[in-house]
Amino acid sequence: MLKRNIQKGYKMRVGVDIDNTVANLNEELVKRYNVSLEVYPSPDLPGGFFSTEEGLELLAQAKPLPGAAEVLRALSRAGHEVLYITSRPVLAINFTREWLKAWGFPRGGIVFVPRGFKKVFAACYGSDIFFEDDPGEALGLQEVGTWVYMLEWPYNSNVEGVRIQRFSSWEEIEESLDCFSQYRMVL
Repeated sequence: MLKRNIQKGYKMRVGVDIDNTVANLNEELVKRYNVSLEVYPSPDLPGGFFSTEEGLELLAQAKPLPGAAEVLRALSRAGHEVLYITSRPVLAINFTREWLKAWGFPRGGIVFVPRGFKKVFAACYGSDIFFEDDPGEALGLQEVGTWVYMLEWPYNSNVEGVRIQRFSSWEEIEESLDCFSQYRMVL
């Protein structure tokens, strides 16, 4: 899957979404509120929900997706720059940093951007690859030339693109890590 898109000798800038890409927020949403995962963002949640005390608590309690920390640590050890880009409310900065550290994710900057602006950040920053689950963000990221690795959820099952590669678990990415150790993604 990944080997056909590589060029030797480059250290990548890796953008990483947090919620439902490395943190399993969906599990908590379904368990507590019985929300549907067919539509994103969920119409079952009121606007601004994640800025409330209840929403912030939910973000803090989400568990990591299996294999995510291991894959990102391996990319970081190989010299690639890992940067977390999230649409969480800025109020979540302290516990987001602590959450990443507590679950063994590699150090990296944390950037908070409004939903729909990840492509702007990626274009300005020069992100080579981006791990993302949001359908709109994924489509925008590919528009600016970023390779998107999209973790599969029901709400993004119909999203396709030339620069979008789907994966069903972080273990899939882990099996392809040799492709990332010293290469850059190219067309």
